[in-house]
Amino acid sequence: MKDRLRTQHSRSEVIRDTIVLQLKLIVDGARDLALMPLVLIATIVGLVKHKNQPGRYLYRLLSYGKASEKWIGLFDEAQKDEMKPVDFQDKSFDDLLQKTQAAIESKYIDDSKKQKLLEKFDLALDEINIKLNPEKKA
Repeated sequence: MKDRLRTQHSRSEVIRDTIVLQLKLIVDGARDLALMPLVLIATIVGLVKHKNQPGRYLYRLLSYGKASEKWIGLFDEAQKDEMKPVDFQDKSFDDLLQKTQAAIESKYIDDSKKQKLLEKFDLALDEINIKLNPEKKA
């Protein structure tokens, strides 16, 4: 009973945490809006300029995004929740996307045609890379 009394939160604390959360949501949203075009640009530049490390700019940007997520600390106050934690059984949004992709590909996409298309895409990117970097033909 003592633990429960100690963890009760005052109205002023709840109001403060709500205001702080709103500010964090604004900062987080602004970061996400900025990341949307930056991720596309980083991906395109990496694919075109770097044959051997096409993800170098994308993954660096994700690294900055992860660090900013920690800095913003959007859900830091969730530790104050006294109820049993929500359990997603180790499922993530990525798991859902991978399962959906696998289902769509198995039903609608011929694997040999997919491989040919990926090879053509790779060759096109190689040609662009050679034109942009003539000194790096290998």
